[in-house]
Amino acid sequence: MNTVNEPSVIPANFDWQGHRGCRGLMPENSVVGFIHALQFPIKTLELDVVLSKDSVVIVSHEPWFSGEICACDSLKENNLFKMTYDEIKEVTCGLKKQQRFAEQKLIKTFKPSLIDVVNGVKSYCSKNNLPLPQFNIELKSKPEWDNEFLPDPKSFVEQVYKTIRFLGIEDISIIQSFDPRVLNLFQKMSSTLSFAFLTENGGNPLGQMQVLNQLPAIYSPYYETLNKNQIDDLHKLNIKVIPWTVNDHKDMRKLIDMGVDGIITDYPNLIEELK
Repeated sequence: MNTVNEPSVIPANFDWQGHRGCRGLMPENSVVGFIHALQFPIKTLELDVVLSKDSVVIVSHEPWFSGEICACDSLKENNLFKMTYDEIKEVTCGLKKQQRFAEQKLIKTFKPSLIDVVNGVKSYCSKNNLPLPQFNIELKSKPEWDNEFLPDPKSFVEQVYKTIRFLGIEDISIIQSFDPRVLNLFQKMSSTLSFAFLTENGGNPLGQMQVLNQLPAIYSPYYETLNKNQIDDLHKLNIKVIPWTVNDHKDMRKLIDMGVDGIITDYPNLIEELK
């Protein structure tokens, strides 16, 4: 096991993922944040999506405006599913100091659509002669949100898939969710998408995944619930293990030594310091 100051041996294909872009450094789930994350050795951009009133896929961790990150106190309606894309874009985000993320820059931004994000990333990569990253797209879904903050799961899944195909990113996209209904619906489709099962509860990974119709390509648990035996067992089934959200050098090194296949982090600037 490496000590805190020793370099870890990181596989060449290790999947470093920028959580909500680079939430520790830039406003979360913002175009500027996703682009900034690509200045570091990020292979995959992790993001969250919900749906607007006019069926636009919106990049947001919640299906509503949070007063912690956006200037929404005066809004009569903050449910994104009851607002149009144009209305959502008018609300300023990114100018509120984040106590949990003291390094996060204050930048005026807005909740973008998935199309905004992907086109912004494509343009940046083209101008800078960079390969496109993967997109790890989390569908935010809960049964209690159905028909209030989101449409029924089938309609939600179909609209996200339609947008992914429109953008031409099916081959470089991962679909992840805590909601097994979403993954089961997506897995019925004929597609080249990869799937990741999200969980925050400790326990037997295979037991947790019994709610799925088929095993996913990736198991993504909260990192503190993970142990090496679980990783080894999942690898025997050709399931990759990519935990979230790891923001400390010591924890990163420990997980790399345990054999994880990637790490989701708010601080992609830490990656170079591990080498």
